Amino acid sequence: MWQVKRDEGGIALDLARKALLAMLEAKVFAGLKSDVTGLLAFGTDETDNQLNCQTPDEYQNITTLYPIEQPQLPILRTVNNDMPHGNVQADAFDAIIVALNMMEEYCKKLKFKKMIYLFTDGESPINQHDFERVSSQILDQNIELNVLGVDFDDPDFGLRQENKSENKKKNEQFLRELTDACKGTIFSMEDVLEQLSKPIIRPVKPMPVYRGSLTLGDPQMHGSASLLIDVELIARTMKAKPKSFKKYSALAEAANNIENKTYEVSHSRTYSITVDENVNEKVDVPQDELDKAYALGKTFIPLPKQDENIFSFETTPCLSIISFIRTEEFRRELILSNVFTVVPKKDDPVAAQRLSSFIHALYEKDSYAIVRYVKKPLEPPKLGVLVPYIKPPKECLYFARIPFKEDYRRFTFPSLDRIVTKAGKELDVHEYLPTDEMLDKMGKFIENLDLMSAVTDGEGNPREYLKVKECFNPINVMIKKAVSHKALYPEESLPQPDPTLKAQTRMLPSLVEKNKELVDEMRTLFKIKEVKGKGKTTKRRFADANVGIEQNLSLDQLLNNGNTLDNGKKTKSENGDREDSLMLDKKDSVREVGLTDPLGNFKEMIANREEDLVTQAVEQMCQVIEHFVKSSFGISLYEKALECLKLLRETCAKENESEIFNKFLKDLKTLVFTSNPSKTDFWELLGSNKLTLISNKEADDSSTTEDEAEEFLKMKFEKKSIIETADEEQMPTDELLNLMDDD
Repeated sequence: MWQVKRDEGGIALDLARKALLAMLEAKVFAGLKSDVTGLLAFGTDETDNQLNCQTPDEYQNITTLYPIEQPQLPILRTVNNDMPHGNVQADAFDAIIVALNMMEEYCKKLKFKKMIYLFTDGESPINQHDFERVSSQILDQNIELNVLGVDFDDPDFGLRQENKSENKKKNEQFLRELTDACKGTIFSMEDVLEQLSKPIIRPVKPMPVYRGSLTLGDPQMHGSASLLIDVELIARTMKAKPKSFKKYSALAEAANNIENKTYEVSHSRTYSITVDENVNEKVDVPQDELDKAYALGKTFIPLPKQDENIFSFETTPCLSIISFIRTEEFRRELILSNVFTVVPKKDDPVAAQRLSSFIHALYEKDSYAIVRYVKKPLEPPKLGVLVPYIKPPKECLYFARIPFKEDYRRFTFPSLDRIVTKAGKELDVHEYLPTDEMLDKMGKFIENLDLMSAVTDGEGNPREYLKVKECFNPINVMIKKAVSHKALYPEESLPQPDPTLKAQTRMLPSLVEKNKELVDEMRTLFKIKEVKGKGKTTKRRFADANVGIEQNLSLDQLLNNGNTLDNGKKTKSENGDREDSLMLDKKDSVREVGLTDPLGNFKEMIANREEDLVTQAVEQMCQVIEHFVKSSFGISLYEKALECLKLLRETCAKENESEIFNKFLKDLKTLVFTSNPSKTDFWELLGSNKLTLISNKEADDSSTTEDEAEEFLKMKFEKKSIIETADEEQMPTDELLNLMDDD
């Protein structure tokens, strides 16, 4: 093939080499000992094959470049750089017979998935003798024959080469008959290269991670009232990690006197202790003489080996159903791990029948099952959820882990569509609330970014963009490509990322153009402005005190803030007020009630006559008191909260803020009775100090009578008074794993 020039340019051997390299690279990277490969070249000047040794006059010009073995890096370098360029023609049918003999000698009676790939341009003459015998042998040995032809016709893709030689037409027809007889496949090289241009995903053999029983109830104690199904768990989704790297020893590479070098770096660990503090010498200690220690603060607590079993939780393998939950009550974000498929035990029709009935029952009841999962003995138990999946002819359960209480972290964030002031008033109009026009624009923007019809297929019909099956991890692909390129071309720089992979991480250009005008409108509507960073800030350091500062002000100006002296007296400023000369005692007014000195801060804010900060001070003091009560360890902060509450009540009665205080005290009562742990002892403290609601006898703005105020402290707390709020746990969720379909 190296002598045949194609009509499109180049030689046929380049296409075959490119396809063969892609196929072999995937095998070398996988590194599976069970995945073995042999390489034959026909049309070489020399002859080197086992059948020729038995019959010297036959099977000429066929060379075994590599016997059947696990492919390694040398086979890639041979294909890329050292393929023999013969000047004679050889029979492709003879090469298939030699390959059959090699496979028969290697495989014998063992079970292998056997395949033959024939790379040819179809120009060499073919002897069709023994057609029936060879095709029967391929079928009997269950061998898959694949012919990869350069410039072969492909009716499926509409490819047809003009000006073919008669010999090529005849050979192509023969190879089609052979593949039809052997139930094989014939491909055009262009089709093969298009398929190989995508990353090759190695198929994973389904290996169960758990073989056991799915139980409901106790089959041993209550056999007739329980359920037991023999099942297997098989990984459905698993993160594909890049192939691990090993450290390479440059020292071994430089040493020429070492035989059988592996260049691998081996690690060794030693443990040493100081016996005598006065002598700077350490003694090595064997690892088996060491005990584990656990940190308790800054102290290490040793744990002898005989006591290590106290941390072992005795468990046995199980997959036990502990409860059921409605589909709409399950929250999708609780899923923690990979997804596994629960299928019946292999070749067990009874288990298949029982599991099918259970799957349909869950599906019809619109429910999920919560299970306790233990993979192997003494392993910590896990919680999981079983989700029914039915799509004929496939039905199964999907399993995923869910958290325990300690694993769950719940955070509260302010609402995006509801603003409530500290006084409890809900605002309908605010700069942070979206208008109807904003919502319409954003809704249209989201619809325009829909990927379900973002691109078109070959016939111009809209289709989905970025399907899961069409998206590949660029990290894994680039690592394989870079390592392979460096192995074949050590002196060249690394290749650039594939454009199709880079496109996955960028916005689709057609969508950008489609939404350009809408984005400009939204930018104006939402008043979006660029926020520039502050840049580098200059901080004063202690060393700055040694740096001299140029002074351009006189001593009189420094002492009098720019005003002149008249006979030793300070002059008045333009507004007639006298200015303090040093300006050292002037402080900014307090605007926040802090946790350090809440009483002092509160009094200063109330006493401020330049600005009305009463309402602000009252609201902040309410927050401080609530913080003290909630964060108090035992009764440690109760006295401080009580003092703040007394001052707050007294001030609210004087400053006409009684309604705010009364509302806060009611909320505080709800807090102390519903918190976990309960803070009821703080409420008893309020009762002993007779701190109750402000009545209309004490303040004119209060709507609470004196009798209601007295009854408030005596009245027991009722849970019905708790303001009901929407719980995110009751919000409906999308169906779990709806992207797991095979389509």
